[in-house]
Amino acid sequence: MAGITADDLNFFIQHFSFPPEHSKNMAGALLFGLIGLGLSKLVLRIKYPILDVFAIATPFGMAIQRIGCLLTGCCFGNETNSIFGIQYGSNTPAFFHEFCSGRLNFANDYSLTIHPVPVYFILSSLIIGFVLLKFRNYWKRPGNLALSGMVLILASWFIIEFFRDPLSNGTNLGAIFFGLKRIQIIYLAIIPMLILIIFSREKNRALKSFTVQENHPIHNSLYLLMLIVFAYTMRRWFSYAEFTAILFVLIPAIIGVIIQVFRHFYSLQVRASIAFLTILSFFLMSQTLPENEKTTYKSVKIGYSGGNFETYHNIGTGTGCDRVSETQYFHQKFRMAGVGYSVTGIKGKNMTEYGLNSYIGSHTELAETSKIETTATIFGLNPFIKYDIKWYGIGAGLHVGSLRFSPTHWVEQSTSKLPETGTKESPVLPQLYVRFGPTHIAFISYRYADLFPSPFPANNQNLELGSGFGLKNGFNLRIGSDLMGAQYLAAHIPIQNKFVIEPFYHWGGITSMNSSITQNQFSIGLHYRFGHKTELIEAK
Repeated sequence: MAGITADDLNFFIQHFSFPPEHSKNMAGALLFGLIGLGLSKLVLRIKYPILDVFAIATPFGMAIQRIGCLLTGCCFGNETNSIFGIQYGSNTPAFFHEFCSGRLNFANDYSLTIHPVPVYFILSSLIIGFVLLKFRNYWKRPGNLALSGMVLILASWFIIEFFRDPLSNGTNLGAIFFGLKRIQIIYLAIIPMLILIIFSREKNRALKSFTVQENHPIHNSLYLLMLIVFAYTMRRWFSYAEFTAILFVLIPAIIGVIIQVFRHFYSLQVRASIAFLTILSFFLMSQTLPENEKTTYKSVKIGYSGGNFETYHNIGTGTGCDRVSETQYFHQKFRMAGVGYSVTGIKGKNMTEYGLNSYIGSHTELAETSKIETTATIFGLNPFIKYDIKWYGIGAGLHVGSLRFSPTHWVEQSTSKLPETGTKESPVLPQLYVRFGPTHIAFISYRYADLFPSPFPANNQNLELGSGFGLKNGFNLRIGSDLMGAQYLAAHIPIQNKFVIEPFYHWGGITSMNSSITQNQFSIGLHYRFGHKTELIEAK
């Protein structure tokens, strides 16, 4: 809500609801974001400084967000004869406003040549980010780094506004007074106040000592529950893309509370996570190319996986011919079952999916030399989210539970002794998905712990090539490697937009001299899609 424009706020005051399609305003997002951080620190009784954590990540996140503005043409510039000028198509805000103002007619297919204002925003944001990174230790008082970043950002925006078309600011902020836009006057009023606050705080820089105490998991769970209730009750205030962005933030927060049960956070991990989420939120705030309809549906999934494979574990010291070590091979067997639920939204060529998978099964390990056999239960929860467009896709998630994974080649530098197990255990493991290339033609993707019903204990890393053979209904066939000498075939087969079958067959790998087992692994996932809903979206 903080990123709304003055026009949207005026509409909200009159109707107590936002316009069906309202725009976003970065200045409002920064201002109310700063206020929100301050209130959060007060309400949650956070004793240590948090503003500077966001100071460096924010400009880089803004640079990512402005890429969407550049593609959409929402923050369009004044007309120019410069060789750096750009033009937009007839379905963009730049063309629409120029047409309504009488500068274009029905005979025009493109907008006027205008200043690439989003490019100016991107360059200024990157410069500010590097400046703050370079001089991050200049200010002594906590919080002054963030305030100085605000000064630099607002100052750069003040200059860029001279190249930006007033129509792109809206009727309120784009109004001209004394040769300046109303938004520029606001910047001029805020910048001196921020500078005064910075030097006043720096002059009286008596630093307070504080002790960082980790909140009890119950407290964090209550805070998280409050955020979830608020997001749910206010869900109709947000567009689909905005609500998806909120989920992107809430899911990592949920994951963070779960992780806290198992381990303690270190300050470096906290800062890295906050910086990543800040940049990610700006990425999700970015505009996308306008489309005419949006489709959503839900899916329930069931699946089974099982198989036999072999690993070895080597423990010793030294390298090459000088290495002194002992090796033991292990025969592995497993059976896993899983269920899942997900929500998918499709807007044009953009698809977002988020959900929760769960799995449980047994894993048996037999040591070839010592003949010791162990059996353990694997179970876990897997919240995840994925974002796919034509040329690339990204996704992330987390596995939490009693997790076991078996490295095919496990070489350990330690005192030489006979290994007792070929399996590692962990309560938490990450999930990652990256794809490049159009799925209906040809693509390459990398997956880490991204396989339904379960990537454990064996299929936790995959590099694959795939193709949809020209079909655009989601079908694809993939061939890949686990990067340890074994291969697999996999497919995604939709049937009448209601069902999806996902078979996976994996073969090959290590074979010891005494081994006679046939190594293969198989899994299959069945999806049922329901609740299809298509909405027409009015072009901006």
